[in-house]
Amino acid sequence: MNRKKEYDYIVTLKHPNYKIYNLISVLTCMITLAAEAYGIVQTPFATYYWVNILMMVYIIYNFTALLTGRSDGESVISFKWSLYAAAFLWLMYPLHIPVIGIFFIVAALLERQIKFPQEIGFSNDGITFNTFPFKHYNWDDVRNVVLKDDIITIDFTNNKIIQREIEPAELTEEENEFNEFCNRQLNNLHTQNNFVS
Repeated sequence: MNRKKEYDYIVTLKHPNYKIYNLISVLTCMITLAAEAYGIVQTPFATYYWVNILMMVYIIYNFTALLTGRSDGESVISFKWSLYAAAFLWLMYPLHIPVIGIFFIVAALLERQIKFPQEIGFSNDGITFNTFPFKHYNWDDVRNVVLKDDIITIDFTNNKIIQREIEPAELTEEENEFNEFCNRQLNNLHTQNNFVS
């Protein structure tokens, strides 16, 4: 659980399993490498092929670094630079199929959105989810909020319930403080509503 200027508390949700996305990224880039190698062997050698070969070496290096844990220490493996390199190869000769190159660029951009850490911000103004597009709920839309045993539960007044596991690195010693903050917001709201009525 982190604190930032605009929010009193920010809860980071646990990352889902990205195995299927990673597998697709690896397979598509390997197909690109195979097609590129075949294209270079089958066509007359050109002076710019060294750029293609460097991009192929980069993809292989990037894969080995990511898969052996020698990346930047992030818990989520990212293949975006390999996907960009594969897009570059499809845009150049001997492959030169721009449509596939554009597909790889879109895949690299989508990977960032798919693997972006999901967070929920809590403030006096309400609850905000950092999804695209952002979702904001006022406290009068919420019946109860509880953080217990690394699980956040948000019960809405429309009977919708969100229950998600949070990252284990979250500060569990702030659990009571967080729950008190949420209860205080809800109690203040009920007090105001009773006073108005």
